[in-house]
Amino acid sequence: MDLFDVYPLNNVTITKAKGSYVWDSEGNQYLDLYGGHAVISIGHTHPHWVRRIEEQLEKIAFYSNSIQNPLQTELAKKLGEVSGKEDYSLFLCNSGAEANENALKMASFHTGRKK
Repeated sequence: MDLFDVYPLNNVTITKAKGSYVWDSEGNQYLDLYGGHAVISIGHTHPHWVRRIEEQLEKIAFYSNSIQNPLQTELAKKLGEVSGKEDYSLFLCNSGAEANENALKMASFHTGRKK
């Protein structure tokens, strides 16, 4: 099976990343200014981020939103405080398709329309 061609690929194979830099398979170092999807705004392999991910993976990596998850409740509280939107509701999802589907559902709830 081949990979689906979503984007034109640059002829660079990134093999390592640290802080604001990435290295390719030839050992060339690049300042990473990429601002696209899945970008980690604190830099690659930041020690605090790596430690926290490892700690969480030792407990549980992922589970459905159909169960209680105190971390989600804590996140919603913190986001409400820092954004000044404490009376809003937080909807967590993991894809644009899921976000769009649920935005349409919420619009139908608000308008009462089925289509």
